[in-house]
Amino acid sequence: MKARPLLAIALFCLTAFPVLAKPLTEGERRTRLQTLRSINADRIDPTPLERAYLDVYAMLESDNQCGIFFGGNGARQVLSELVVRLKEQAISDTRIGVRMSGTFTNIREPESGLYYRLFEKAYLNSFGAFYRSKTFPSQPLVPHMGSFSPNTREARALILLHELAHLIKGPQGTWLIPDDGANAQVSRLNTLTIETKCRQQIRAL
Repeated sequence: MKARPLLAIALFCLTAFPVLAKPLTEGERRTRLQTLRSINADRIDPTPLERAYLDVYAMLESDNQCGIFFGGNGARQVLSELVVRLKEQAISDTRIGVRMSGTFTNIREPESGLYYRLFEKAYLNSFGAFYRSKTFPSQPLVPHMGSFSPNTREARALILLHELAHLIKGPQGTWLIPDDGANAQVSRLNTLTIETKCRQQIRAL
């Protein structure tokens, strides 16, 4: 009789901690993004990152201010390559949404002629505004993303747009926004630039 509770506890422990799914390869993630774009994404329960990807993908049309700033439809390919490479990482500084580092590769998008770069490493902060907000007093402060509350659909879209602007070279031969990894003030100004260009599309989400 005494063995039964122990058996029940053991069974609970086994079922409470399922085996984690193996992370998708970059090729598998690219295929999944293609699938998400071609069907009703709500049917396959997209992740927050996938939902943000679809939101930003829809914004990058060549007939609105946001899309024109980013170079039109060619920016969609850059967005896809960024999201395919993003990996989650717990970064203690909650002001950081995405951290890109290491060497980068310069690429020319053949159809649009758009020039862009891809960094060796790209990490989405699981402690930042993409996923978290301050709910309890004991939790660290998670700042707004521009004028949008953290852990919202709008904030996630703005985070992706900010990083995308770091990757694309504008018509003047410079990146759409300057590098800001070591300067919080420049980062805020960059976010303001992106929000100004894409405010209408973000607020429509």
